[in-house]
Amino acid sequence: MVNVVLGIVEKENKILLVKRERGDFANLWAIPGGKVEESEHLDTAIMREMHEEIGIPMDFVKLLGTATEIMHDKNATSFLYICLLNMKNESVISNPEFETKWFTIDEIKEADNIVESDKMFINQFYFRHDKNYLKLDCYCDNNGKYYWK
Repeated sequence: MVNVVLGIVEKENKILLVKRERGDFANLWAIPGGKVEESEHLDTAIMREMHEEIGIPMDFVKLLGTATEIMHDKNATSFLYICLLNMKNESVISNPEFETKWFTIDEIKEADNIVESDKMFINQFYFRHDKNYLKLDCYCDNNGKYYWK
């Protein structure tokens, strides 16, 4: 099992997403984050990941929710911690590891180029403030497209 932290950053009613360049979700927009390292607390991990991916310091606000996601085609399970963060001092994003973009609520709901599980995390934990544990199963169809149940 892999422990993963994801950071939701909101500014002026928009959510910050990054464009994945590699892996299973290449060319899709996603919540920034990454793996928790050995002997690392969640708040430290998400602030480190955000600095690595976006290039600016963040303040940890709170844990919004938790989820597990099983990728059945890879026989892999991730335990995810979805966190709320604030950008320090209205920092300007510069020299990020990934392309970044601010999305409105409607853009997130209607987009087909955002990782579907991330849309579920944003909807449940951020918009609905539902702290219930979320259990997702991810499958890959014959065309290599992922879908969740």
